[in-house]
Amino acid sequence: MNNREKIITRVQKELIGPGSDLFECSDKVNFSDEIIADKPLLRYFSGILYPKKNAIDDFPEVDDESDETPIEIAEEKNDNATASDNNDIIQPVISKEKEDDKEVQYSASTFFPSQYGISFAISKDCPELKIKISFGNYKKAKAKEIAIEYEGDSVELIEQYELDKFVEFDAENKLLKQTKELNKKEKQQRSSCLNSLKKDHRDSGLYKTLTKLFFKDKYKRYENKIETTISIQDIKKSDNQHYRILLSNIDGVNTEDWWKGVINKEKTFITDHLWLHVKLYDQPNNIYVVKIFLENTLLFPHTKFAFSKESLNMACLFQTEIKVETPYLQPFNDYKNNLYKSDEDRMLDFLYREKLSYGIGHNTACTWENCDDDTQKPRWVSSTFLPQFNVKNQSTNISSVDKKCLEIKELSEFNNNKKTIISNLEKLAQSYSKWIDEEEKIKLLNEHDRLLGLNNIKKCRTIQARMQRGIELLETNSMAFHAFQLANTAIYLQMFQNQWHFSKKKDGFEPFEIIENPQLSYQEYATKDYPDPNNTPRWRPFQLAFILQCLPSFIDENSNDRNLVDLLYFPTGGGKTEAYLALSAFLIFWRRLNYPDSYGGVNIIIRYTLRLLSAQQFERATKLILACEFIRKNHTDLGNERISIGFWVGGSTIPNKINNDQNCAEQELQKVQDRLNKNQPSINPFQLSNCQWCNTKIIGKTQPNVNPSIGHRIYKKSLKSYCLNKNCFFSENNEGLPIVLVDEDIYKNPPTVLFATVDKFAQLAWREEATSLFNYNGNRKPELIIQDELHLLNGPLGSLVGLFENVILSLCTTDNQKPKIIASTATIKNVEEQVKGLYNRPVQVFPQYATNADDTFFSKTILESKRRYVGVLPTGRTQTMTSLRLNAALLFARLEIWKDSVDKTEADQFWTIVSYFKSLKHLGRFSNKIIAELIPEIKQLQVRYLMNVFPFNNNYSKLPYRNLELTSRIPNERIKKNLDKLNISFDGNLEKYQSFDIVLATNMISVGLDVERLNIMLMNGMPPNTAEYIQASSRVARKNEGVVFSLFDPNNTRDLSYFEGFIPFHKTFYKQVEPISVTPFAENALDKMLFTSMIAYFRHKMGYSANNMATALNENGNKQKLMSEFNQLFNNHSFADEEDKQVISTIINELIQQWDNKIQNSPKDSLFYYGGKHETERKKNLLKSVQEKEKTDDKLIGMQSMRSVEPSVTIKIKKF
Repeated sequence: MNNREKIITRVQKELIGPGSDLFECSDKVNFSDEIIADKPLLRYFSGILYPKKNAIDDFPEVDDESDETPIEIAEEKNDNATASDNNDIIQPVISKEKEDDKEVQYSASTFFPSQYGISFAISKDCPELKIKISFGNYKKAKAKEIAIEYEGDSVELIEQYELDKFVEFDAENKLLKQTKELNKKEKQQRSSCLNSLKKDHRDSGLYKTLTKLFFKDKYKRYENKIETTISIQDIKKSDNQHYRILLSNIDGVNTEDWWKGVINKEKTFITDHLWLHVKLYDQPNNIYVVKIFLENTLLFPHTKFAFSKESLNMACLFQTEIKVETPYLQPFNDYKNNLYKSDEDRMLDFLYREKLSYGIGHNTACTWENCDDDTQKPRWVSSTFLPQFNVKNQSTNISSVDKKCLEIKELSEFNNNKKTIISNLEKLAQSYSKWIDEEEKIKLLNEHDRLLGLNNIKKCRTIQARMQRGIELLETNSMAFHAFQLANTAIYLQMFQNQWHFSKKKDGFEPFEIIENPQLSYQEYATKDYPDPNNTPRWRPFQLAFILQCLPSFIDENSNDRNLVDLLYFPTGGGKTEAYLALSAFLIFWRRLNYPDSYGGVNIIIRYTLRLLSAQQFERATKLILACEFIRKNHTDLGNERISIGFWVGGSTIPNKINNDQNCAEQELQKVQDRLNKNQPSINPFQLSNCQWCNTKIIGKTQPNVNPSIGHRIYKKSLKSYCLNKNCFFSENNEGLPIVLVDEDIYKNPPTVLFATVDKFAQLAWREEATSLFNYNGNRKPELIIQDELHLLNGPLGSLVGLFENVILSLCTTDNQKPKIIASTATIKNVEEQVKGLYNRPVQVFPQYATNADDTFFSKTILESKRRYVGVLPTGRTQTMTSLRLNAALLFARLEIWKDSVDKTEADQFWTIVSYFKSLKHLGRFSNKIIAELIPEIKQLQVRYLMNVFPFNNNYSKLPYRNLELTSRIPNERIKKNLDKLNISFDGNLEKYQSFDIVLATNMISVGLDVERLNIMLMNGMPPNTAEYIQASSRVARKNEGVVFSLFDPNNTRDLSYFEGFIPFHKTFYKQVEPISVTPFAENALDKMLFTSMIAYFRHKMGYSANNMATALNENGNKQKLMSEFNQLFNNHSFADEEDKQVISTIINELIQQWDNKIQNSPKDSLFYYGGKHETERKKNLLKSVQEKEKTDDKLIGMQSMRSVEPSVTIKIKKF
């Protein structure tokens, strides 16, 4: 059993059972006769079939004794899930929380399923169904049945302390056994003897084992396996084709250990209330749908429905399972969903037609034989409360493509054989063409499928033609070929440096403070071997193909492809970033070679939506820019202006001003220096912790026994960054790092690559200096816009971005030049409408499916799998309770791995648990329970397994200090530091380790988080959309085997539905992604963003950017010109219908009129776009912030972010 299986098995044992205790049982494999030191309802959280609740109050109990709990053993006290589990009465509670789910919410105590089952399909010639039912029921164990393994240490103390009357040691079988049932007096004598042992040997294994053996009532499991065969004819003869039978009436069933009790003064037998139902439904195509379910019809008094009640424990079935065997199983389809499907949904059905489902659950999940392999027809279908599915890996290895063709160094300028390079590129395009030919030959079953396939193949041929065109241009255009080689050289250098200086495998040390080893000259890279000879840098075929198909967009400005949005669609971790960074490098070099007099300013805009994503991706982009600059310094034909990158984000992320402002760069640097002088740890406020060329820390020691130095300084009113390594190419003596971090510097010296968040662009309406970003100084406009994680631009954010994008594209466009747009994502749906709403352009998705979702030529689904999904549905517990138990089980499982491993560092693979929450509210609720409830939970688990001793107790003792949060409420300066902490591995030393135990996260981790050591995740509830579920869960198992536990809320109908169809959903979850909605011309979007867009256009497109030029509206016919030009932006928009255009025109007129009124009503020269927070007679603001909205009646509100944020309100509690 590998480590992943150990973790899943531990979760199954703790949440469902059996196998959750140390007591001896005869079945050491399946624990079918286990003995536990709890009532089973207090121990298990799922897989339970309850009786029905009733309002009857009169219910005498049958021998419902209290558990013995020794006062002398504090660790054993209250070994239950949470305090709430001990409530005498479990009441349904209606929640008033409405933040996340529209449905009415109930506490999970309302979900006590008294029936559950599965539905599946069979052919109509099926004669009969073989049904197997299994479950466990529990009864109080007898003393002589209770034993526990013990090696025999100090057993002589048993007789010495007169405990031999109560326990005996079986030396042959290594067991401690109770000898007899004890009366009250004997129990007191036993406690007295044990207290004497405790006084002298409290830390001994014998004392702890005897404590476990003696105290608390024990419950024994009785296995029930029932088999029956039901003919289809018998079902059809039943009323409404509904066959039912009592389990007790099935031949061969032994009911001796089934519960018998008294309800309402009448004897009641569970045997009269356990029913098996089989229902048959006629379907087209010679199919029956069969629904089989178990039902417990026993009416149990509501007032006695408590987990501590022994009678309720006896009336429940545990570890329940229904299994049906038949060779006549057929794929199961939800026929109702086949109606009214969109063209895209029909296409997806066609592509995923070979992904077969054979059943669905009802209050449970459904699984079947070989559920991971669609090539084999199953012979059985079964219910399960712990469904598992291995999501297949995607392979990018193509046997028909020679690896030599893909070697990056061979495509760089370190290879001067152009003919060979072109030939190798041709081989890639030809291999793709042959694959398309083969796909076209595939015989499809019907005309509908054939037409869908041909439509896809036509798109594939378009891609192949674009690749071919790119190769032809490289062959015929020497300047383009040179730029292509330089781009490959940059990628190679970046990867070389990364492997040489950033690889953790190198000599086993982490990123260091200072290095003095010399760096290589440019020429040495041509001859020096790659640092890892077994991992020669190669393009994945899809990356190189994407680069080739996009090249004509840059080389040929008249190409129709220039207006096309090229969307790179590939699973998370596939290498999308490297592909578009290579295109960025190509454009940088192409502009410098082809336009030596106008290449300057911003060439490329790269935009992200989340802070976490931008922080990590900025480092990756910076590595490439440093490589490009290194190349420039060694090529005289690439110009004198440095190739640079700028980080243009909000002031809460990085200082936006050099000085004379709160939290300006000068002040932040001084704070860092002050802390360093006091030997205090300091957080780098500039999001740049290491030199991205040689990995030397930006804040570090240059000599022993001296205070650390800082690789930032203010020079001539600018922030200069440099590497502290004097031998580095980017040291202070070598001009430093070409990185621009502060807004003032970005405006003064626009970087080659502008790296930004989408929110920042709203500042165009507020900042006159931002005009410089669009190169109004004779340089060419920005030519490439890259939007990573396109799927995040949806809903309100996508709508506001889509509206404002009209202005950005206008600012990047001249009469003969428009920007190219490249986007990337791992999840798409309705992408044509989304791109139309965002950019008013057509889109081409790459790579393109042909006839099957498993093969695009550039990627193939293979049988291997790194990531397994495991579903969990609590029964009778809240989701929060279950999350605590599940986290405890995972923390205990990693301890077991550590204990059993020879190499203790092996546990690192599953040491840090990522716990995902769909909102801050849910995360906060759990975070507050770590100390009060999670630590006691894991502690009790270790007590149960006699592992609550040193060093095992270090597994939880520092949990409050070893949990990390990655959410939007974390200060920006801590985000980068937290990411670095996640990379700290568990070193195998349980006594003292630095790695984190739990990471609490929200959707911030859905994109951009790439930490190879993370391999275990808990999804607490289904996220708002499938895309987020896929993206977030893909953060684990990126390199090694991993597991994602999906914990569903049974009282949320959406969650329950996903659990019931767990395996069908995970087989096709890329197909299940919900359509993305972008409505840039909705009323709310126009109200919030239209005026902001208008001001940005007037200032930066029409040339009136200076802050004191707000009155220029009334000059030179500007009012009519603005009205005409701004209307034209939307009149040409394909997403806007005639009604939208009329509404927009009306609003534009009203806004311009209000603007004009403000000019007329303001003293001369007193109206500014924005002159500051405090207005005076001589300084009035045209723009009002959202926070000022309540103070004004006009509509001239300017958004400062793309987020739809209303003013916050402070509430003071006067009396509590």
